[in-house]
Amino acid sequence: MTLKERLLGLLELAYEEEQKLCSSLNENEKSAIGKLEQWSVKDIMAHIIHWKEYMVSNITATLKKESPDVRGDVDTINEEVFHANKNNSWEDTLTRLERAYKSAVKCVRRVPDEKLIDTNTLPWQEGRPLWIIVDGNGYEHPNIHLAEYYFRRGDNDYAVKLYEQAAELTRELADNPNWLGRVEYNLACGYALSGQHKRAISKLKEALKLNPGLTKWSKEDSDLDSIRKYHSYKSLYKS
Repeated sequence: MTLKERLLGLLELAYEEEQKLCSSLNENEKSAIGKLEQWSVKDIMAHIIHWKEYMVSNITATLKKESPDVRGDVDTINEEVFHANKNNSWEDTLTRLERAYKSAVKCVRRVPDEKLIDTNTLPWQEGRPLWIIVDGNGYEHPNIHLAEYYFRRGDNDYAVKLYEQAAELTRELADNPNWLGRVEYNLACGYALSGQHKRAISKLKEALKLNPGLTKWSKEDSDLDSIRKYHSYKSLYKS
């Protein structure tokens, strides 16, 4: 399977999981108006839509040799997206969600294979190959937000399943230590959020060994807060 085929498969899986969550909601969940500090499902979907659309518009502009849209502070953008979409109807959100998925698929199909490994296609790649941007905005980012909502619902098992599934599938995208370290780090976060501290610390140890560049962030990442009290966590940072 080619890299592009794997990416298209991940885009499809993300959309299937989005639809699965949406179809499981009751009417109160669908109509809920969220707050900036705690998004409703509709807010989460609007957020996912925005970043998929942003990825597509930037890649499309680059393919047309036009200037991509370079944004400012991410937190500010997310707040703007929240306020701009919080009163949208559920039906409109579902329509836009489908459109964003189809646009992403169409866009990725048009990207030449050599562009997927290029590190300078977009000004905000920061040295990362384009396929990481596609995976991030099209699959991993939505997946994390869906898992977040399952955690909030109390369905820890399915939330962890999403993290484990993501790790299994994204390991196949590349075999370099930095990437594999990132994959294991994300899984460590999933285990930490579910209260599985031994598995979380084990995966974090593996991640930092593969990708030491994650060390600084791992000390600040709130996803790992539940494991900081353990000696086995603290021992990871002893020189």
